[in-house]
Amino acid sequence: MKWQSVAVERQWLGRVDLLSRGGQAVVYRLPEFGLPEVGVPLVYKEYRSIVGRVPAQGLANIIALQLALPADQRLWFDTHLAWPLRIVVDSDADSARAKVLGVVMRLIPDAFFQVSPTATGRSERRPSEARSLFAGPEQMRALGLPFPDRAQRWWLCLRLAYLVAFLHNQGIVFGDISARNVLYRLRPTPDVLLVDCDAVRKVGNAAVVDQGHTPDFFPPVIHEPQSISSDLFKLGLFIVRILAPGRTVTPESATRAVEDALDRTGMDLVRASLSADPSARPAALAWYRYLRSGAGSHPRTLPLGE
Repeated sequence: MKWQSVAVERQWLGRVDLLSRGGQAVVYRLPEFGLPEVGVPLVYKEYRSIVGRVPAQGLANIIALQLALPADQRLWFDTHLAWPLRIVVDSDADSARAKVLGVVMRLIPDAFFQVSPTATGRSERRPSEARSLFAGPEQMRALGLPFPDRAQRWWLCLRLAYLVAFLHNQGIVFGDISARNVLYRLRPTPDVLLVDCDAVRKVGNAAVVDQGHTPDFFPPVIHEPQSISSDLFKLGLFIVRILAPGRTVTPESATRAVEDALDRTGMDLVRASLSADPSARPAALAWYRYLRSGAGSHPRTLPLGE
């Protein structure tokens, strides 16, 4: 796929409404722009100058990964990953001199947002970042958030493991699996959504948008690059932190944190996932199969089905 086939000029987007500002990008809602094959509202993620020059063809290759999926898989994919749909450029979309400004993506569904009080007593609507799940019950209630029970936490881990396994099966490294890049919902059923998907990469290719390791999710190997193995380390640590809320969980304390939540097989998965040897880390599919079996969870809180 040539990048020109998925490029749109900035002026074509029409009016933009500010949604959020981040360190690397500003996100705008697009009330006047739509795509015929996408029946949901869209947003424009505009890169800040700190991101540097972004290769258009690299982004087109990421977009092509989604388009190559069978229709049924693509539908599931679109509801679990905030994937880039178009490249936004500053000038003639057919010109080799066009500069990438950002990407068009689906608007995050309302179910992945939460409303919580601010210090001034006002309510604020913000994405349901998974870092909330790491907090204890008192802290979550102080934020006005429901504290997920054991069954819901188990289910969220299951869904995240499946999602990472799916990406890895497609040869895709997610990279920055972190508390801010995983959103969650509890209703109608617990589920997760991965964001910042424009920074993923195909195995063997360089990342299009530079991505470092988020603090608190650094792999144990110094200067370990983003890879399938680093994804697996972060997945294991993520699962432990979801199942052991209210604790400060480090790779060194992880097994102690979940010794009452997991059986021997689960504990072995934790140890292997957090190994300093990248080749020893179990595949995400191993975590999915373990969680899917319900092993280690209370009999009354087993997952109910796929």
